[in-house]
Amino acid sequence: MILLKLISWPYVRQHLPRWLLTIAGIVLGVAVFVGIHTANQSVVYAFHQTVDRIAGSTQLQISAGETGFDETVLDHVQAVPEVRVAVPVIEAVVSTGVQGQGNLLILGVDMTGDRSLRDYDLESSGADDDIDDPLVFLAQPDSLMVTDTYARENHLGPGAKVPMSTMDGQKLFTIRGIMKSGGLSSAFGGNLAVMDVYAAQKVFGRGRKFDRIDLALKDGANLEDVRAKLKTLLGTGFQVQVPSARAQQFDSISRVYTLTANVTSVFALFIGMFIIYNTFQIAVTQRRTEIGILRALGATRRQIRTLFLGESVVAGLFGSILGLLAGIAIARGMTGYIASLLGEIFGIAQKADEISTNPALMTFAVVLGVITSVVAAVIPARSAARVDPVQALQKGKYQQLSAGENRARRIAALIIAILAAACLLFERYRIFFYVGDALAVLAALLLTPTFALLLARALRPLLRWMRPVEGTLAADSLLQAPRRTSGAVAALMLSLALVVALGGLTRASYDSIFGWLTVALNPDLFVSPSQSLTQRDFRFPESMGAQLRAIPGIGEVQLVRDARIEIQGKPTMFVAADIADLRRHATLPPVAGNTEEMFRLASQGKAVLASENFALLNGFKLGDVVDIPSPSGMLHLPIAGIVTDYSDEQGSLLVDRALYKRFWNDSTVNIFRIYLAPGAAEADVKRRILDTFGNQRRLFVLTNRDVRRYILRLTDQWFGITYVQIAVAVLVAVLGIVNTLTVSITDRRRELGVLQAVGGLRNQVRGTIWLEALAVGTVGLILGLALGALQLYYSLHISAEDMAGLRLRYEYPYPIALWLLPGILLVAFLSAIAPAETAVRGSLVEALEYE
Repeated sequence: MILLKLISWPYVRQHLPRWLLTIAGIVLGVAVFVGIHTANQSVVYAFHQTVDRIAGSTQLQISAGETGFDETVLDHVQAVPEVRVAVPVIEAVVSTGVQGQGNLLILGVDMTGDRSLRDYDLESSGADDDIDDPLVFLAQPDSLMVTDTYARENHLGPGAKVPMSTMDGQKLFTIRGIMKSGGLSSAFGGNLAVMDVYAAQKVFGRGRKFDRIDLALKDGANLEDVRAKLKTLLGTGFQVQVPSARAQQFDSISRVYTLTANVTSVFALFIGMFIIYNTFQIAVTQRRTEIGILRALGATRRQIRTLFLGESVVAGLFGSILGLLAGIAIARGMTGYIASLLGEIFGIAQKADEISTNPALMTFAVVLGVITSVVAAVIPARSAARVDPVQALQKGKYQQLSAGENRARRIAALIIAILAAACLLFERYRIFFYVGDALAVLAALLLTPTFALLLARALRPLLRWMRPVEGTLAADSLLQAPRRTSGAVAALMLSLALVVALGGLTRASYDSIFGWLTVALNPDLFVSPSQSLTQRDFRFPESMGAQLRAIPGIGEVQLVRDARIEIQGKPTMFVAADIADLRRHATLPPVAGNTEEMFRLASQGKAVLASENFALLNGFKLGDVVDIPSPSGMLHLPIAGIVTDYSDEQGSLLVDRALYKRFWNDSTVNIFRIYLAPGAAEADVKRRILDTFGNQRRLFVLTNRDVRRYILRLTDQWFGITYVQIAVAVLVAVLGIVNTLTVSITDRRRELGVLQAVGGLRNQVRGTIWLEALAVGTVGLILGLALGALQLYYSLHISAEDMAGLRLRYEYPYPIALWLLPGILLVAFLSAIAPAETAVRGSLVEALEYE
């Protein structure tokens, strides 16, 4: 503590900009870590809260995925002696149509029994008398109860009329109750409305089906025993779970995005560590005289090492606290974006207006920031402790990289590279693949000083040709101090490598999606009950298909029903369509299987077609039997073909619609795929559809272009993380290069002073600094693009096996590389402006007296 006070604090005050740069590296890492995790947790927490608040005193919930089940199931459940109350539920999300209000969660319940499960705490009004008598509420199918939050924000009161688009056209609903704040009414951010469950069946086109049954047990009944009894009674096609299990399904669905967010945040901390390492390594170089004097006065190596580690703890703590504040600010901006993205991609809407500041996460982030800072300072602290007092007072000696050390690093890097290559031989064991990736990065880091030195030598003739004096001085500065630049180069290299890997992954995904869109999504028009193709709360009746076929200009209509069902404990997209119709117009490219055979078996209801990502993520192969739970019993169907399909991130199964109708007793439709008759005009047919059904049905007619734009927009949002990485790469370039140039100027004050004393112009000094910055940027760019080529290989395999289940073609992202070339060099130049001005405006006398 005495050394920190007497030695470190004066140095910090003297070199405040340098320490601000150090703290900026910590702030960057912690802020990205906290921001992404907090935003992600906020969305998940909001969903958990909605589930818990809607559940009320519900002990068990019965469901059959998103397909629903027949009303008769309710009678069987109510007949179980241990069940005190069992009520049917329909839950759906609709657009409010009010700007800024987002979505409205509709809860359809049977009020005769539901009030024993959920507390409808109503405000005093004339409507309260109606709600006190559930039969009165049921007798009026246009009744709504809303929360006081929703009523207040939309200036609604008891008796107010609310328009709602239903499957039977536009209808007016009357507000007959307003729920007080708290409990149930706070679910979904307060945007909640309650209606009669049988009215909800008509509103959403459910037919005679319920989404789930909420139940409570009699006193003394054992929950697990009743759960097992119900599962036996209902069969394998039903899930009997505690309410919290629904939230766990949301966690499973959003797993891919969570994993991507984790990679990004860990990457930010890792890059931040190299910025800190570079700063402390530079600090050791700058303070070698001070260290030598301390050692000469009797300071032990342990005291010197502790001094630098103590500085790293203080810097890490201060930077982590600032990073927390910045991370919370980032989370506020990202929470709504993530909630919207997950809602559009997975069809699960969630209102997340509040930030979930988890104390455990905040504490972990601070501890992680401090640990990162200390780990980054370990090597510089050890270097400081080993400083020879005699060499410390000889300018230039300390910064040279010895041949022995260089040779040791090369040998270690070669051994690690061989181990990384050996891991590829056992890549079927995923742990070896990840270890191989880490070893490859470690080998690249060990070789960074050597590569930086070789590239600096290669650049010297070019720099000398550009500006003979300035270029030579800039190149010699890099050659004389490889340690000074290695940290900045390593940070820039890692950052750009990940940008290249993500860019390549994005480009390969785009190419595959374009190919899939051309083959699989080739109808001229799509008729959907919502503007979002992933929203499945509204459903059309099957009879509408015949009505569409009768419209002039329509050649063929394909009926599609998709829903998530639970297979092997994971929510999986289940798509039912007429396979023979699909075969005539869209042949999904097979990854495995014979095209004719697989479509023949699937159209006969004897097999399923599996998407490639479903097969990879769940370990299925061609011919494997998939156990598919249905309300009518377990289906055991072999996989006749594996196809490329991007319908869902978790994978999908395609079955014939006749099979689905038989086992799920569900004839409803999500989407009508329409092919026009020869010579028919798209705009004319779209207008005829809207004229025919506009007042009878809730529907949206989307053109093929609309759907393509929608899917590509979702793809852009999903891969938006790439742009975050590019922004981080730019920040890394700025921090690392400014850091390096600042110490380079300090280290060469006498040299630069002599240059000016013998007639060197200020512009020549500026040119020297600028060229040095461009050289550092060029070296980092070359190494980053090279390492990125290797990281892209690993990223494609990780995406295929562990994230999205997509086998993508290796394609180096040359457009991104070409964009990075001028971009990073421009950033390097801009980063050099302030240090260059510091160099030319310093005192000439002080510069000549330096050391």
